Amino acid sequence: MAESDSTLTDRQMHVLRLRNDGHSQEEIALKFGTTKQNISAIEKMARKNIERAENTIKFIKTLEAPVWFDVAEGTRLEDIVGMVYSNADTVGRGVHVQYDGIALASRIRDLAKSRIRHRVAIVDIGIGITMSGDILVR
Repeated sequence: MAESDSTLTDRQMHVLRLRNDGHSQEEIALKFGTTKQNISAIEKMARKNIERAENTIKFIKTLEAPVWFDVAEGTRLEDIVGMVYSNADTVGRGVHVQYDGIALASRIRDLAKSRIRHRVAIVDIGIGITMSGDILVR
């Protein structure tokens, strides 16, 4: 992949490939004729660029979600699952959630991260359903 096709520079991609292959920052620095600190800075900026790209993709997905609803703090995870199915059914656009109940609960927990504790929403959460039936959390 060329640098112009990515948010990463060629050097960032090379460093990440080498790190993924198990090379230490010291080994990469020797290979590139630079310092470990420079390799660390290149890797850190690459990971920051990846995070920005992921956030952009998440935003684009929110534009594709015809269904959004709010979940109040204190709502149990099993009730959130029911709310997802209920809201998908009422949209009238043929949205089919691509998860069964257990997988849906797991997906919501993964996306909500620290906003659900002990199977209960500890803050208000926005849930979206895309046309392809995927779930978004904001």
